[in-house]
Amino acid sequence: MTDARRATAAGDDVGLELTRPPEEVTGELDYASTVTAPTEWVPYVYTESELRALSRRRAIAVASLGFGAVGLAGAVFVVWAAPLSLTAVILAVWASRTERAAVSIWAWGLGTGLAGLVIAAGWIVLISQAISPIPH
Repeated sequence: MTDARRATAAGDDVGLELTRPPEEVTGELDYASTVTAPTEWVPYVYTESELRALSRRRAIAVASLGFGAVGLAGAVFVVWAAPLSLTAVILAVWASRTERAAVSIWAWGLGTGLAGLVIAAGWIVLISQAISPIPH
């Protein structure tokens, strides 16, 4: 055991200075003022692979919106646009799980896709009622 450890174990002060006294500190902030002081904000820089992944994920959300808009517009006139609306819903669900930042894009894709499916279902009900024979 070294002399310093023996002296501290025995309770003797051997002059070990582990901290600086406050009067020797110059140019530093007082500890109390740094407790609530804001930290410096550093922007996050995306890597090339992260940027490629973000653009692919947003492409899914944009495709969902495109399919949803075309499916909704088509469902107003024909029932055959239902697969486009269904594709929009599937892409929107996929985009919701992979890209949370593009929530407004895929949410609109989901909304237009569901609206297109509802209109297509209305067409199916209307056509089935028109084709069914009327009982006498």
